[in-house]
Amino acid sequence: MRALACSGMASGGQAPARTLDPTPPTIGFYPHDVRHLQGTMPTIGVIGTGSMGRMLIRALIAGGAASPEEVIASSRSAAPLLEIARETGITALGSNRAVAGGADVVFLCVRPSDVRGVLEEVGDCLDADTLLVSIASDVPLSLLAGWTGARLVRVIPSITSAALKGVTLVVRGPNADESDMRVLHSLLGAISTPVECGEDEIEVMTALTSCGPAFFAAFLRECAASAVRTGMLSPERAETAVRETFIGTAALLDGGMETFEEIIDAVATPGGITEAGVQMIGEDLPPLFDRLLQTTITRHAEVKARIGRTG
Repeated sequence: MRALACSGMASGGQAPARTLDPTPPTIGFYPHDVRHLQGTMPTIGVIGTGSMGRMLIRALIAGGAASPEEVIASSRSAAPLLEIARETGITALGSNRAVAGGADVVFLCVRPSDVRGVLEEVGDCLDADTLLVSIASDVPLSLLAGWTGARLVRVIPSITSAALKGVTLVVRGPNADESDMRVLHSLLGAISTPVECGEDEIEVMTALTSCGPAFFAAFLRECAASAVRTGMLSPERAETAVRETFIGTAALLDGGMETFEEIIDAVATPGGITEAGVQMIGEDLPPLFDRLLQTTITRHAEVKARIGRTG
C-alpha cells in the first residue's frame, strides 16, 4: 500500500482524512482466485461511491478480485460511502486525497464534468507509481494526461458486472505498461470479460456493452407491451414470458450455441412462422438500430464538447 502524505487538502487548512469504522464484514466465499505477485494484490482505491462506484466495489469483492481489507474509498457524499462501507467491510476515508495517496490502483468513479476538479484536488497524491483507472465516459486520455502524472487507463464498466458477467471496455493509456494491464485484467476478469479497444472504437463499443443492458431491456419491454396490446395477456404474464425467454436465450449463448445464427437456425424452420418474423426484423429493424447508434454518438459528441470547453 502506498502511503503518500496526502491526508489534507492540497491548499492546506483542511481537516486530515478520517477513517470511518464500518461494521466488520461477514466472512464470505470468494469463487475466483485471481491473486498474483506471490499471493498479494494492490490496494484498490475508489474515488466516488455513486451507483457505478458501489457496483464496482461489490463486484470486485464478490468476484474474489479483492478482499474488503484491500479496498479504500472516498466520496463527496457521506451517506453512500458509509452505506457501502458497512455493507462490504471496506475502509471509508474522509478525503479523496487520502485514497489517492494510499492506493496502488485508483478507480476514478465520478461524473465526467467532475474529473478535472477531482484530479486537481488530489494532484500531488498521484504520481508515476499510481495506476489511475478512469471510468468517466467521454474524458479522453489526452485530457487526463494533462491533469495528472499517474499511469492511465480508461475503463467503461457495465452494470452486468454486478452479476459477474458482461464486458468491461479497457483503453490503455500511453504510459501504462504490461504489468499494469496484467493487474487490471486480473481485477476486471474476476467480474467481467475485459475487452481492450482503442479510443476511436469506444463510443460504438459503449453502446453495445455499457448502454446495452438498458437497450436490451427497453426492447424486451416493447415486446411485452406489444403482446399486451393484443388484449390477450396481462402485463405480468407478458413480461414474465419475455424475461424468462431472454434469460434462457442468454444461457444458450453461454452454454454451447456460440452465434446468433445458430439459435435462429435452431428455431426458424423454412417457410415457418418464426422465419417470417425473422425476415421482417431483418427488413425493418436495421434503420432503427442505425438511428439508435447515431443518437448515442451524437450525445457523446455533445458531452465531449462541453468537457473540452471546461478543460
